[in-house]
Amino acid sequence: MTSSSGADESGRGRGSVTGAPTPPAPRASSADLAGTEQLGEDAELLVGADIAESTDSSFTVLERETCFNLLATRGIGRVAFTIEGDAAPTVLPVNYALLDDTIVFRSNLAGTIMRHGRGYAAFEVDHFDHEHFEGWSVLASGRCRWIRDDGELSRIPQGRLAKPWAAGKRDQVLKIVPGRISGRRISRS
Repeated sequence: MTSSSGADESGRGRGSVTGAPTPPAPRASSADLAGTEQLGEDAELLVGADIAESTDSSFTVLERETCFNLLATRGIGRVAFTIEGDAAPTVLPVNYALLDDTIVFRSNLAGTIMRHGRGYAAFEVDHFDHEHFEGWSVLASGRCRWIRDDGELSRIPQGRLAKPWAAGKRDQVLKIVPGRISGRRISRS
């Protein structure tokens, strides 16, 4: 039986194992690898082989204020956090608002983010134009906190919290105050 944390409950009580969890084994079958060959030890990797050959594109690292300006243009982002005992981070989409350089979103008391996401978290927002091969991405990280103080809740302007797309009551408010924020933009000339 597998619990919600992904741990095998049948192994409990047999002693503890220390160290980092083992990542899952790759699931590649021979059909998945058809047409590929493993590089031999004497083969050279081609430098820049995965970079677009076009010279009409530019890659820009965005300033902090530009990152906040871009965050303010969207309403859906992804919160990433680690659930204790899991080998990989959990990433969940949320409807959010940016209020005074603070990312604010709703959850419910039984929600995964409420149970596991409070602490250090990352938040990503992006926008891509697949037709023109342009886009941007902003990544913010900081403490994810539950806003429980009535005074702090009352300072959120009426109607500014994003309305969740997901069904069900989302009456708890969380915030991430980014300690670090970075962004990238790819554009065509």
